[in-house]
Amino acid sequence: MSVEKEEIIPSPPLNRRRRLLGIMIPVVNLPIFLWKAYDIPVKLSSGMQWTNQDMISDLILLLSSLALIYIMSTWTPVFTSRYWFTDKGIKIKRLLKKTLTIDYGSVARVEIYVKNASEGTVSKQAIDHAKNSASKLRKSGFKFSDYTNDDNTIALLICDGRIYMISPLYSKAFTQKLRKKVGKLPVKMIELTSRGTRERAI
Repeated sequence: MSVEKEEIIPSPPLNRRRRLLGIMIPVVNLPIFLWKAYDIPVKLSSGMQWTNQDMISDLILLLSSLALIYIMSTWTPVFTSRYWFTDKGIKIKRLLKKTLTIDYGSVARVEIYVKNASEGTVSKQAIDHAKNSASKLRKSGFKFSDYTNDDNTIALLICDGRIYMISPLYSKAFTQKLRKKVGKLPVKMIELTSRGTRERAI
């Protein structure tokens, strides 16, 4: 039985704001969940009924805190994502998310957004351009899966009906290696600068 080969795709560390949010979500909600998980059985053992108004409020608070921990931790990129080239496709792993592999054959094209602040702060027009592009793709029916670690370099892997967002540290090297796996692949680089956007095919 052959062992699948994996090559790490270098990625930037999770940015500070996301890391802080990932800490704050359980710090705020977990004590509430544990408190109510203890308080509800105590109230039931004392004879309080499930239909009691206080009991209903406690149940709502218990479920809400648990739902916030799960939804915020699962659907927002507050934990570090890691990527690999494998024999079958690009493998992506993140805490609390199921490991997935994007088949090379399913990648139709790639768009890479790079923030270049060397000339100064990235302009609002450039950021709006990136947001508008994403909005148009959503309106076209694409669903987004966000596995980014920061906003400085984002690669959109555009597949059939879904777009996977990742953060390769070296976008050009990533593109070159992906082309070796996929073959002919349209790739567009959108550079966000202080003067606007620069687009080119690579």
